[in-house]
Amino acid sequence: MKKKSLSKEDVLQLSKLAGLTLVDDEIVKYKTQLEETISYIENLNELATDNVSPSSSATFLKNVFFDDGEKNKRGLNLEEVFQNTQNKEGNCFKVKKIFGE
Repeated sequence: MKKKSLSKEDVLQLSKLAGLTLVDDEIVKYKTQLEETISYIENLNELATDNVSPSSSATFLKNVFFDDGEKNKRGLNLEEVFQNTQNKEGNCFKVKKIFGE
């Protein structure tokens, strides 16, 4: 299988979407690592999966929710959720826009 090659611009675009500023050494390092990761994932295309049923979960967990009326003691209230953020709007976290740039 042909190895996927990324350009410097591909790595810079990914770093921009992730909000990272990279120096030249990091660009080279991450380019190599990303190419290796893509190559590894592309190996999955070689697996015979014709007789494998689709699955939405690999853990087979069932009923992981609390019964109605039961108090969730592990949950956080809104004050606890937002206690460490300065960027919120109403009851939502406010984050930088990454799509459409």
